[in-house]
Amino acid sequence: MNFKRILPIVLAWLSIPVVSHAYFTQGDAGQEVFSFINTFDSPRNTAMEKANGAGPSVDPSIVQLNPAAIRLPEGKNRIAEAHWQTGTFSDNQGSLSYTGHVDKYIFQVSYNWLDYGSIDGYDEYNNATGIEYQPFSQLTTATVSFPMRHFQFGATLKFASDKLSEDEGDRTAFGTAFDWGFAWQSNSKQFGLALAARDFGLVWRDYSDDGDDNYYPMSQTFAISAYLKPTSVRRLSLYASSDFPRFQEAFLSLGGEYFLGESFAVRLGFSRTWLDLYRDALELMASKKRPDETNRAHMLSAGLGYNTDLFAVDYSFSYLAQGLGMEHRVGLRFNF
Repeated sequence: MNFKRILPIVLAWLSIPVVSHAYFTQGDAGQEVFSFINTFDSPRNTAMEKANGAGPSVDPSIVQLNPAAIRLPEGKNRIAEAHWQTGTFSDNQGSLSYTGHVDKYIFQVSYNWLDYGSIDGYDEYNNATGIEYQPFSQLTTATVSFPMRHFQFGATLKFASDKLSEDEGDRTAFGTAFDWGFAWQSNSKQFGLALAARDFGLVWRDYSDDGDDNYYPMSQTFAISAYLKPTSVRRLSLYASSDFPRFQEAFLSLGGEYFLGESFAVRLGFSRTWLDLYRDALELMASKKRPDETNRAHMLSAGLGYNTDLFAVDYSFSYLAQGLGMEHRVGLRFNF
């Protein structure tokens, strides 16, 4: 591997947080809606903290990171997958997907749901109203991908709905978004790069039935990612990704996957905003304790996977910052 050729690409990749800062942080934090559509990740994606968007994968939910990265297992024509999550932010959350192909094109459809459980209602004076709310969110996606030898392209259309309450004047909100992705891998397939854009869309029916719709934007995220398979350590894959949401702080994700034999995989991931990394560096240099704060709930995840020719089972858990607890995901997919 020629590191002299790769170094300029790595330096340009690391400079993007600085270059993009003026555009992505103009006092817009928190203006996006429907952020739940970013949470339907498989155990594998979560275990590596979404760092693996550049690596080709037979895990169908990779399209949530980069629609160009999806592949079909060798000798198989279809994949059926289901995965489920529970934790602090959801009482019951899951996804179902079906992946197939037409000629050289890979297509996928998925249905995703998020049940927050029962939530007690309070008035503006923080007094209990005795009313229980059961918010429910849904996401349906359709993806098409065109993989070639070195370059891959993909796009996803998303339709989402979000119900917060059934109070008078409230209603279910609807939104539509579009993703696209591009990926490149070397002749050796030992390293590759990818660029993706996710959730470029808006809510075209808001939560209030007042005769006037407010067209709220979604997260509008650009992501650049890379992967490396070191020749010195067989069965190890290293991943890195940097996401730049329009309305949140940019963040860095790092992940690794190591296969013990042919079927059993161990995964680990780390995620941190660039702003927090900058604060961490200042703390180390000044040797002073800084406030316990973070701009991102997810911080550290790990997981296990078992893959065969016919099926795969995956599990992941995530440690949430600021004492928010843990999240657990389990997934099952069949190849046929």
